[in-house]
Amino acid sequence: MDLKCKKLDCVYNDKFSCSAKGITVKHNLNCATYEKNKNLTPEQQQNVSRTMFENAPEYHAFRHNKDVNIKCEAKQCLFNECGNCCSNGITVQRSNYKAYCATAIKENKK
Repeated sequence: MDLKCKKLDCVYNDKFSCSAKGITVKHNLNCATYEKNKNLTPEQQQNVSRTMFENAPEYHAFRHNKDVNIKCEAKQCLFNECGNCCSNGITVQRSNYKAYCATAIKENKK
């Protein structure tokens, strides 16, 4: 499982990769594990959307971690299997004040 994170001010963000041992995605797709880092590194302080063409951000290499535990409370998500994420990897996206799972796909129940 590869965990990508675009929430640069999270304590678990390591060059756009999540270093948490497990995360929880809430029913509204927000990442409940997100914790604001009070001591940001220069990489975490950068405004990537503004500077990416001047100075490319440094990404951590793909991390395959089979021991990571992703709890998912989003009942409408296709990857939610009995409260656990069964996706090969997820991306936590950034919004103004929240971090949310951008990998979620709404299940089409018939």
